[in-house]
Amino acid sequence: MREALRKLKLDLADIGSDVVRSDRASVSLAPGQITILYQTPACGTFLEGIDPKVTGDCEGFEDWLREMRQGRFGSWPEDALEEDAMLWPGPAAVQRRQSHVALGILALRQAGLAEADRIRAESVLDGIARYATQVAEIDIHDLRGGTSFAAPLPVEKGLGATHLIQAIAERRNRNVLVHLRLHEATRLRLIWVSQPIDVQSESREELICAAAEAMLQTMVEHPGEGDPSDLFPWTALTGLFSLDAALIARTEEAVATLAADGGPPVFECLRIFAQIFKVNEGLARADATSAEHICETLSRMSDAHPMLPLSMSLAGYSAHMLLGDNDLAEALVRRADELAPNLALNLDHLAVIRLMRGDLDGAEAAQRRCLQAGAASPWRYTYEVSGAMIAMARGDVRQALLFANQALIRKPRFIGALRYAMLGFALSEHAQDARRMQTRIRTLRPDYDFDGWTEAMLRRTPPHLSGRLTEGLNNIGIF
Repeated sequence: MREALRKLKLDLADIGSDVVRSDRASVSLAPGQITILYQTPACGTFLEGIDPKVTGDCEGFEDWLREMRQGRFGSWPEDALEEDAMLWPGPAAVQRRQSHVALGILALRQAGLAEADRIRAESVLDGIARYATQVAEIDIHDLRGGTSFAAPLPVEKGLGATHLIQAIAERRNRNVLVHLRLHEATRLRLIWVSQPIDVQSESREELICAAAEAMLQTMVEHPGEGDPSDLFPWTALTGLFSLDAALIARTEEAVATLAADGGPPVFECLRIFAQIFKVNEGLARADATSAEHICETLSRMSDAHPMLPLSMSLAGYSAHMLLGDNDLAEALVRRADELAPNLALNLDHLAVIRLMRGDLDGAEAAQRRCLQAGAASPWRYTYEVSGAMIAMARGDVRQALLFANQALIRKPRFIGALRYAMLGFALSEHAQDARRMQTRIRTLRPDYDFDGWTEAMLRRTPPHLSGRLTEGLNNIGIF
């Protein structure tokens, strides 16, 4: 549908860029842009190609078509035009079957909790909703106003919730634990139960974010009556981090189309971010970008937009990886951290930027929080590779290899994990194992540009780390 709309806009580009208006519910001609002249049609050519004899049981249509072809209708009077315009209710009145994904928040279930503990338990649901809107286009329906614990009847039609989430709070000794349950709204089928969240834990916020990511991924896998593609940009990130070459290409094409069609700036940030995967996975060269373009894209977002932190994080990491502009990268990633301090992907980016700045303590702190907030993330493996980088900078080759191996268990074909396993073995003087990792990379990517990767990595790496990496690469004959 999006591709068809893009082609339609291209076809009509000669008469103006704002002729077609579209939203999530409808596609229509923009009012006031096209004037329709109701004139007598040319005899015999009106709706040419339709034979009145083969239109079936549509006698009224046959008579009307013959009259139009015979020119028996003149120009339409002005009052008829006004009356006809009143018959069109507009897109808002068009009823359609639900196809979007929406989350309904049910009332908290608890018994005997003190007021302070009840408020803490309620805030878990608020945290889930806040995180979901930071990483996905999703409607949130707060259904907590009622006094009954019963769930609403299944929603078959309309624009209601496709999924329902409910928190159940209980006291265990001195701890107050919250379990989250996710249901499909149409069948009230239970599809996910969270790990218990201790509302008094120091890591409470990170645990909430981890639960939100697990919930979103479950909604993608069990969309019910909804369309999981609505959970953009979460689904786009999942496509990029899949490391599937065809899926990365399709994802890049999709976000590029959405950005070109006037979509929110987050789509352009995603398109730029996709270039990192093309380079890292040896698929293609990155499309050109610039610091000015990145800043201009972000300037089009409102400060109150819930996806501003994610957009800043994607743009900042792209500035680091594609442009080597660590000043811009640090400014954007730090601002994203201020706006969304528990956004797991940004914590990973923050850890990498701090590492490049030589702040190993800060990098370790950010990476530790990242692993907590991203415990259920579909792309946790990339966080573990960042851990390998930090450990290697510390000189802890054993820990670096542990992180790299954990990433390879999750993603055996991950080139990034294979690279750092190769470096770890090289630095620990296990040249044979290092060459085995190198051979594995060449098997997966026969045309992989080791020289280009080495040059780009050393350009982004601080001097105290680049020396050790150069030494390790020399040991296996790469550099």
